Amino acid sequence: MRSLKNLDIEKSIESKKLVYEESWSDKFDAVGRYFIFSILIFYSFLVFKEIKPSPNNSLDYFVLSSLLTFCLYSSYCKFTEKNLKEIKFYIHKEEAKRRILEYGKKYKYRISKISSNLIFFNEPINGFSGWGEEKTTVIFFQDQSIFYTVIQNGRKTNAPVLISQHFIRKDFKKILNQKKFDLNPKKSYFDRFFNDPIN
Repeated sequence: MRSLKNLDIEKSIESKKLVYEESWSDKFDAVGRYFIFSILIFYSFLVFKEIKPSPNNSLDYFVLSSLLTFCLYSSYCKFTEKNLKEIKFYIHKEEAKRRILEYGKKYKYRISKISSNLIFFNEPINGFSGWGEEKTTVIFFQDQSIFYTVIQNGRKTNAPVLISQHFIRKDFKKILNQKKFDLNPKKSYFDRFFNDPIN
């Protein structure tokens, strides 16, 4: 789990952004990622200019467009990873906390930092959990809403979370707004992309 030294719960909720003492390695990691993405975006635009429009170049356009989209989206995710997303609910705060905790236990998250207003859900990024690579969902509780974000901690770099933040939002919204609390089996990413009904 990434170190969130001196995390200020009240200021984080008030500003809707994680407020903590960021280490120099975290700052260096973020600057390094922005630098790499900037170079890739810059050279993608340069190559776009050199490609002459023709049916034979459609694959080149597709590859460059995909690379450019990935770099822009990854930069956005990295830039906003400390921003807290809000989900409102109309049940009692303790009931909301109970539901969130049951969700975490059922799906085998390593739950830590349990307090009246804060919970961490941790899960390994890959099967080699001994490497210390984890994805952490930070959840703050208020009377009628939760604030959360998802961050990653890796051995070498703290990559932005690209997809799972959207799935966790959908799960939280569902369980916090159910009249009758019921946990369904957790689906794989493939199932969520192709078999989930659109709400």
